[in-house]
Amino acid sequence: MTLTSRRTVLRSSALAIGVALGGCLEDAADRSSGGGEQPPENAGELGTPAERITVTANSQPYPEFEPQIVHVAPGGTVEWLVETGRHDVTAYHEDGHGPHRTPDGVEPWGSDRMTGVGSEYERTFDREGVYDYVDTQQVCTSHEIAGNIGRVVVGWPDPDDEPAMADPQPELPSQAARAIEMFNEETRPVLQDGP
Repeated sequence: MTLTSRRTVLRSSALAIGVALGGCLEDAADRSSGGGEQPPENAGELGTPAERITVTANSQPYPEFEPQIVHVAPGGTVEWLVETGRHDVTAYHEDGHGPHRTPDGVEPWGSDRMTGVGSEYERTFDREGVYDYVDTQQVCTSHEIAGNIGRVVVGWPDPDDEPAMADPQPELPSQAARAIEMFNEETRPVLQDGP
């Protein structure tokens, strides 16, 4: 091997090692700073709390929130975004729009009317618990009567301590009561199994 070819081999080897180490160091920096970590694809679904999630509100073919149940970490934010129609987001709360289906001691909360594509409302949930909410708008029919309700699960509360996990109250419209029964069937086992 000639001197020139040795230098070329050494230089190429040093360059390859430098590139490899640079990639390792960059990955380590990303891991230590939290950058580069992507939330799982199913973040926000029951059992996989998210830091932030978007729920869409639609009127076609019928009023609905999608997804109806979301799971966020304490301090997580839920954004409601209108894709079609007029909607609002109102907590089921004894001091607002009853019946009471939010954690005890939490203040009533809700949006103003959201009209038109792109209208939005967001809320950060600091306290662990299960929060049921409803769309109180009435267009052709009451969105509540049509069953347009949703649930936000925050953290890993004990389902036996949550008003939202009780059977639906008799004053709820039948479609809303059916949705709550379904929510409870889906939510209870996930919370009982824990993280």
